[in-house]
Amino acid sequence: MEEEPNQFSESERIREAASEWLAKQDSGLEPHEQDRFFDWLAESPLHAEKYGELKRIWDRMNLLAEWRPEHSLEPNPDLLAVAPRRVVHARGLAWAGMAAVLAFSLLVWFLVLQGGGSEPTMLASGESARYYEHHVLEDGSVVELNRGGQVAVRFLEDRRLVDLLAGEAHFTVAKDEERPFVVRARGTVVQAVGTAFNVSLSPDEVEVLVTEGKVLMNPSIATTRDSIVDELEPLVKALQAGQRSVVSLNSKLVPLVVEEVSTVVIKQRLAWKNETLDFTETPLSEVILEFNRRNHTQLVIADAELLDLPITAAIRPNRMDEFVELLSLTENVRSERSGLSKITLYLDR
Repeated sequence: MEEEPNQFSESERIREAASEWLAKQDSGLEPHEQDRFFDWLAESPLHAEKYGELKRIWDRMNLLAEWRPEHSLEPNPDLLAVAPRRVVHARGLAWAGMAAVLAFSLLVWFLVLQGGGSEPTMLASGESARYYEHHVLEDGSVVELNRGGQVAVRFLEDRRLVDLLAGEAHFTVAKDEERPFVVRARGTVVQAVGTAFNVSLSPDEVEVLVTEGKVLMNPSIATTRDSIVDELEPLVKALQAGQRSVVSLNSKLVPLVVEEVSTVVIKQRLAWKNETLDFTETPLSEVILEFNRRNHTQLVIADAELLDLPITAAIRPNRMDEFVELLSLTENVRSERSGLSKITLYLDR
């Protein structure tokens, strides 16, 4: 009966320390502070978990302040405005804690308002957004995120809804005619049933590039019905494979211009998807860390004998299944899959 208060106290202690480090990161760490921060993260998995949780909330707050009401029905940033970032000293802990609570409340309010109350799944939030990532969604659709890309995913009864919050993402959509796949980026709506396309969000524009099939694109969420668009709506354009269109975020709405894009240009634009991981006599534990940073499906080593297994290979991070198969064929490793989220590796004795 006495363990619960102790556990609560320990959790609060970690949260306060994470908040303090977040505030220090905001003002800039000196080299010796950076070393102490890394040491603190390494002390316990709970430290990294709590810091990542607060960092994601902090990032969401900054994104909320950047919304532009002239291009969407999203909340007016003046109503959600927070004080601009500034150097944090002795009061940093209190500010970080208040900011985290405020950001979390605003994020939940916005997502409930826009998504019918469905809880979102965040992909590539916070520190993990430094890497290319490959995510397989529950319907079989694939989301590939460029470095810095961040999205929130919600599956509703009438649609599959994705909010691109930052950066760039490529979507390979599993066909489902009953539930359109809808991507929103700062008011721009892109809708597909089963196809592949790329959406890039920058401070000045939203670019949509279709690589397979067809999508419907609308530059103003204000003209849609709960984000589902119809080809007959006045601002909606149909884009085919090999076409792109750009929405300016710094000017009034104008009819979309659809441009033809050559195969060479498409290949150049999507070169980020071809990232290759090169390993030379690298311990399997470190190799798995790199894969896990970039994939929704996580690799887990079950037998300690495999931790230091040397790996020499060059492979794309979105080719995890091929990597696991390679281990099976060359290193006497057996794998066991648990749904879409976990693959456990065993020494095949």
